[in-house]
Amino acid sequence: MGRNEVIGFAKGILRLIDVVGWQKWFGAGVLGFAFALNSGSNFSLVQLQGLVVGLPLILIYIQSVNDCFDVEIDLVKEKLGSRQLTVSKVISQRTALTITFLILLIGLLSAWAASLSLFLLCCIMALFGTVYSAPPFRLKMEYPFSTLIQFAHCFLPFLAGVAFISTVTFQTIIISSFFAFLAMIQRFKHEIENYKVDKQTGKKTVAVVGGLRTAQMLGRLCAFVAVVEFAAFLILGWLNVVLTFLFVLYVFGIIMWWKWLSYMNPPFRTVFARLEMVSSYILFFIVLLMYGKI
Repeated sequence: MGRNEVIGFAKGILRLIDVVGWQKWFGAGVLGFAFALNSGSNFSLVQLQGLVVGLPLILIYIQSVNDCFDVEIDLVKEKLGSRQLTVSKVISQRTALTITFLILLIGLLSAWAASLSLFLLCCIMALFGTVYSAPPFRLKMEYPFSTLIQFAHCFLPFLAGVAFISTVTFQTIIISSFFAFLAMIQRFKHEIENYKVDKQTGKKTVAVVGGLRTAQMLGRLCAFVAVVEFAAFLILGWLNVVLTFLFVLYVFGIIMWWKWLSYMNPPFRTVFARLEMVSSYILFFIVLLMYGKI
């Protein structure tokens, strides 16, 4: 394998694990960790590695297993110029599946070493990711499962951040719904942007089945619910000043990162686009700093 082939393969691996794509969901896990610390919980280094290694690896698995079985859809996107095809073009499907399985195995071992609760939640996340993307299920192609599974899945990262050092309660489940509604805003935005590709490849999303206006309306409804929920958390006293700051930082600094990039000059945009790849680890460092753990 020549130098150019090695570089191309390495770039293919980076696209397969899609570092930017899972930052927002790892960030939800970091906020769950902050919520547990705020409740007086503590942690060991073995437990901590479950959060910073195990959870990200499970999130990577969910995205990479999707790419492994999305070759036909990604081929159409590549022709339209909206995505580069990785699996089958840069990396063979067999190699991609092997890498994906190893990522899952290491992620689950890491979660198991940290906490049984974290391990169980990671297993559920991996199961959702598998039935969503992999045959014979491929529920991502079926309405309304393609939307409902993602909604259900996005409760879990925040709960995982809580569970590895504390206990999941009714309160934390309600708070985790905030992240699910945030996810749905981006989900419907994605469906609208990929409407033509999804329709062409037979993917039955809300936008394809119900129409673009329905997807737009549901996206706005989810945004409204998320705002109302956040206000309710403040009124009920579930978030103190520190947690409120961290939640706002997460929304405006990670979820809406793409918005700030659009206003930047090219040199700054390049620098901040690279920071996006570690945005949730920056949030993790801020959490440790604010709770006096470093």
